[in-house]
Amino acid sequence: MSDPTPVRLAAGSGETFGVDDLSCAAATDLGLWRDEGLEPTWLPVHGGVRAIEALMDGRVDVAYGGLGPALAARAGGAPVRIVVSMARALAQNLVVQKRIAEPEQLRGCSWALDGFGALSHHMARLTVRALGIAEEKIEWRALGPPPERIEALLAGSIDVSLIRVEEALSLSEKHGDRLHTLLGFAELKRLVPVQPHGVLSTTEAFEAEAPETLVRIVRGMIRASRALHADEAAFERVFRGNAIVELPGDEIAAIWRQERDNGGFAVNGEMSAVHWDAEFADFRALNPTLREVGQDEILARGFVRDALAALPPFPSDFDPPEG
Repeated sequence: MSDPTPVRLAAGSGETFGVDDLSCAAATDLGLWRDEGLEPTWLPVHGGVRAIEALMDGRVDVAYGGLGPALAARAGGAPVRIVVSMARALAQNLVVQKRIAEPEQLRGCSWALDGFGALSHHMARLTVRALGIAEEKIEWRALGPPPERIEALLAGSIDVSLIRVEEALSLSEKHGDRLHTLLGFAELKRLVPVQPHGVLSTTEAFEAEAPETLVRIVRGMIRASRALHADEAAFERVFRGNAIVELPGDEIAAIWRQERDNGGFAVNGEMSAVHWDAEFADFRALNPTLREVGQDEILARGFVRDALAALPPFPSDFDPPEG
């Protein structure tokens, strides 16, 4: 047997993976990338913008982060290419101080983000737009990944933040006297049906140099998403091995059903034209001053097609395979 191929990946989620990032964790923890002959190593960074910077600096071969930073980098001239979707939505709740009882009260609040331009910022902007609140009515603050934002919420130094569902549940149970969930996952999904999500990106140079490695990365990622979608036990195993909070089995099962029933897992790599038409339209509306990027310019759809050709069909109404 030949030695595994080393692959360096940046994790825009920081030191930990949560439900939002669980396919990345599953590809590693369930041995799916190892089965593909890969030896992945993760470089934790704070947000998708930093993940793209690590990619462009040559510190990693592949970056995991939100689609927004990848699109913004490409618009700015960086040779970034998206090879597969890690998910199709965000498993997050909007957690607020107890005094905030209605969405209208978000006007004038301080809102914590991973960073400006990061996934948390992208989703927050779509949320306030859907609520009819002007962005300038929000005091945006870049504080870093979830632990830093949670610390600020508990200290009362910020009013609002999008927090992973599992961490939001824990906060409600332990600190319900101070914090509560104003908008849960289902409510946010109704407000923002097409949500920004995590993707794996690479450079044009790595795409040309290591196409077979990228096919194997993509295949492992799709297998991970399928395992999490289809197997509650696999979801619980990966969750317990990676989430920074402990939850009882019934609450983990509820999170899994929510993700599965809302089509959160990218079981076919989510490269469908319908989905990306909507993502590109939202990104352009939020960033009108950036150069408009064409889909063929940044979406390297061939890797998902090649990966799917070697996998059993997985019929899906929410993530149809891109032809």
